[in-house]
Amino acid sequence: MTESLDRQIVAALCRDGRTDVRSLAEGTDAVATTVQKHLRALESDGVIEGYAARLDYGRLGYETAVVELAVELEAVDDVVTRLGDRREFVTVYQTTGEFTVFAVGKFESEAAVADCLRDLHDDPDVDSVRLNAVSSVVREGGSPLLGD
Repeated sequence: MTESLDRQIVAALCRDGRTDVRSLAEGTDAVATTVQKHLRALESDGVIEGYAARLDYGRLGYETAVVELAVELEAVDDVVTRLGDRREFVTVYQTTGEFTVFAVGKFESEAAVADCLRDLHDDPDVDSVRLNAVSSVVREGGSPLLGD
């Protein structure tokens, strides 16, 4: 029951992060106090890291770009940390293969993309940069827990 209830709570929050405990309880057939206890445990265990608004960056005037970086293995952690500290990168991954760092950025303009590329090309830990401008976003912010 616990794992199932936790998954139901997380899935409901993925659909609507503003859902209150009472609504979560109704949707899971559990009492509100039990849901609250599980919710606090999920937060305490780091399963739920926080709550955030889902944004349509395009409507806010941002361009999305996917950046792939070839980085020597000993420098990957440092590069990932530095990219994670840059506000334009909303997601940064360490990956396998030729391009060992993969990042999704939201940029205010083409000039901002160019400035970022210049910085990445100048980084001595970065061997190669590949940029993919996103022409359309089909789905962003989904969750495999939703089952749809």
